[in-house]
Amino acid sequence: MKDLSLDDFALFVEIAEAQSLSIVARERNVPASHVSRALARIEVQCGLRLAHRTTHNLSLTGEGEVFLDHAQRFVDEHQQLHGSLGSRSRSVSGIVHISVSQLFADYLLIDRLPGLRTLHPDLMVNLHIDDRLVSMAQEGIDIAVRAGVPPSETWVARPLGRHGRALYASPAYLRKNGTPRTPADLSSHSLIGNTAVVSHNQWEFLSDGVRSVLPVQGQIRVNSSAAVVALALAGAGVARINDVVGRQLVEQGRLKPVLARYGVPGEHLIYAAILAERHRAPKIRATMDYLQTCFAAFAMPQAPGAR
Repeated sequence: MKDLSLDDFALFVEIAEAQSLSIVARERNVPASHVSRALARIEVQCGLRLAHRTTHNLSLTGEGEVFLDHAQRFVDEHQQLHGSLGSRSRSVSGIVHISVSQLFADYLLIDRLPGLRTLHPDLMVNLHIDDRLVSMAQEGIDIAVRAGVPPSETWVARPLGRHGRALYASPAYLRKNGTPRTPADLSSHSLIGNTAVVSHNQWEFLSDGVRSVLPVQGQIRVNSSAAVVALALAGAGVARINDVVGRQLVEQGRLKPVLARYGVPGEHLIYAAILAERHRAPKIRATMDYLQTCFAAFAMPQAPGAR
């Protein structure tokens, strides 16, 4: 019987249930002779007569009843296996590794991750918090949340929003030192520099449609964007901060905008990146969808006329 296939067993079960070769032939949309030859081949493989056939009727022999019992079990087990694997392939489960900067982790993700687990209880999240640009393939990262870095050709990138950078200071700092009215006023204030990303120290302003840049060294410097925010909250000075985070802290009353009338529209893309070969996995797609909801409340659309 080594040459019998799963379909042979399924066919025999159908024949036994219908007790008619012609009925099975109609259900399978094949000639009755095809079903008759298949039954004969099954009997040859078994070396036994499995069914009594007449012109209008079919009944199983004793050996046919034994064969039917085994055939039915083979078919049932296959259906159970297919159902289990099919359900598992569609379910959201396993471990998803997410790389994100300290700033986005602190202000946009950590408080919201329990909601992802509520939606998908079988999903485990491994959050990799690091400001550096990770190597996704080498470090086993499934999703990397990035801002302002062009997508690689080997990634699938889903936009999460846009952000700009703006100046903020704590209410306590401004009460003590006054509020700058023009960019020139910053020369008499304590400024917070970011040594991790040099471009963050090029403070841009827009006045009457003309852009200008103020290079800032900073009386206080730190090598982390999250630490820049922490220093501003502590009243250390004026800081240039991602406005997705800055607006959230303003709403909470923890920071105040500085020189908002000179602000430059947000034009830096925030996106979630995945290696191209992984983007169809259910756990990845579900996590990507959830990340969009996390950023939707804060990421601003691109302003008209922004590049």
